Amino acid sequence: MTGSNEIALEVREFVSHAKTVILSTVSERGEPNASYAPFVEHAGSFYVLISGLAKHTSNLLSNGQCHAMFIADEKDSVNVFARKRVSYDCEVSVIERQESSAKVVFEKMQERFGPTISMLVGLPDFRLVRLVPGQGVWVRGFAQAIPVQGF
Repeated sequence: MTGSNEIALEVREFVSHAKTVILSTVSERGEPNASYAPFVEHAGSFYVLISGLAKHTSNLLSNGQCHAMFIADEKDSVNVFARKRVSYDCEVSVIERQESSAKVVFEKMQERFGPTISMLVGLPDFRLVRLVPGQGVWVRGFAQAIPVQGF
């Protein structure tokens, strides 16, 4: 992440409390879709394990990009118009199950989300997808939007 170390630490701390990422995707026909998925972070990328039956999966795989957002819970926000959030433009790629990085990511997912991961990994329609964050914005509150790059 470029910028001050303080900003980088703030963003990392904020994202570390999130268990899900909001995904904004677009179909091949240009139809927008908003969804979410549980995630883990590894080596500066976000990883989601998603079903091939989900609309966001086909959107992600067809165009290789998405917008990802992590946002504070409404109940934890002083003002809903100024919820803390960070969002990124992301490049998307599928990680094959036999790749060495997949094993590490699956272990992290198992630690974070429990036995459900073992079941999902065994289902043939589920894909491990890497989201590589690029340009983004960290919003601390009103008039506090800070450009960020990567994670």
